[in-house]
Amino acid sequence: MKSKFDRLSLGFFLGIIVPIITLIVVYFARFETYTFPSFIRTLVALHALPALLSLTVIPNLLVFFIFIWTNHLYAARGVLGATIVAALIIMLIKYLIV
Repeated sequence: MKSKFDRLSLGFFLGIIVPIITLIVVYFARFETYTFPSFIRTLVALHALPALLSLTVIPNLLVFFIFIWTNHLYAARGVLGATIVAALIIMLIKYLIV
């Protein structure tokens, strides 16, 4: 029987949401004195935005391995796809924008 959690769309959704949540947690844990837009502007000015965004993708490993260990292989593919999309976006930011 196929699990309702073993869907590519669920994995992709979690693969996009987890880095966003991680970025918000980093902001509130470390840089709460800044407003969020000034926090982003400071990261851009310091050329640190791509590095921080790269670090926010690391928790996707945990989500990926949880799906692998529970034999939800399609959801794991979705997380992998979202991570690849995030990597492409980070490369664009690093080499074209910042």
